[in-house]
Amino acid sequence: MKLSITRRLATLGAALVLLLCTAGSAAADDTASLRWSPRWTRFTELQYTMTAGMAGAVFASDQWLQAPERPNWRGNILLDGETRSWLVAGSASGRLRADGISDVLVFGLVLYPFAIDTLLVTATLHQSYDVAWQMAMIGIQSVLISKLITGLTKRFVGRARPDYSRCEGGDDLACGTTTESFISGHTSTAFVGAGLICANHQNLRLYGSELAAAITCGASLTAAATAGTLRIVSDRHHLSDVLAGAAVGLAAGYLLPNLMNYDFGASATDPGGALMPMISERALGLEVAGQF
Repeated sequence: MKLSITRRLATLGAALVLLLCTAGSAAADDTASLRWSPRWTRFTELQYTMTAGMAGAVFASDQWLQAPERPNWRGNILLDGETRSWLVAGSASGRLRADGISDVLVFGLVLYPFAIDTLLVTATLHQSYDVAWQMAMIGIQSVLISKLITGLTKRFVGRARPDYSRCEGGDDLACGTTTESFISGHTSTAFVGAGLICANHQNLRLYGSELAAAITCGASLTAAATAGTLRIVSDRHHLSDVLAGAAVGLAAGYLLPNLMNYDFGASATDPGGALMPMISERALGLEVAGQF
């Protein structure tokens, strides 16, 4: 089933890219050659060092830091109990199906900014290898920091999954690890992918138009939210796990690239402008400075 869904999503994704690129053909002059804006910060030596360190930390934590055998935290917070009663599938097969679909969505979302936007669109179609390299390194940094935060939190918090009591009997096919509920790794990974997609399209007209960028970003966020919801349907995570995972993923995938490398919302073809505080004896506010 997973293979069939993966093929359908791959076909749909390829068709969507072709449609969006065609829709943006009117703006071909803007997209014929993507350039890294001089206003942005290239991936720095510090970022290369930090990324290598995070890769080592992720590997070490996966190898030697294990989740507790017994949970350190059980029970609900916020609307966890109500959401579980509303959304959880009533059968083991239904929970297993939701779990499998969420796997496919997460895989597609984390693959898309690398395979489609970076390799296919930027490097192959636009032949902007410098921009592709910057996008790839920014993406790797975001994925690693999200995975590191998620993995460490899971292991140190040791929260019981919602299905912990049922899984203790070992008779539910949808059960797996039982003490790694907080935070939701599927959700953080889905949203780091969606965040990267939105950050890249906000700053680079990869498909040729702002409309195509908005559609791509909106679709990725919808898919990430669906993946998070399915983690509750499969009874593998609480609502609070999913919300925390979404926050970590968006912070790593969207906020971090914009803070460290991109200039929020500015395109590479923008001649430049800056929003600055204005303070004088008679006025207190903001002003826009730049070339227009």
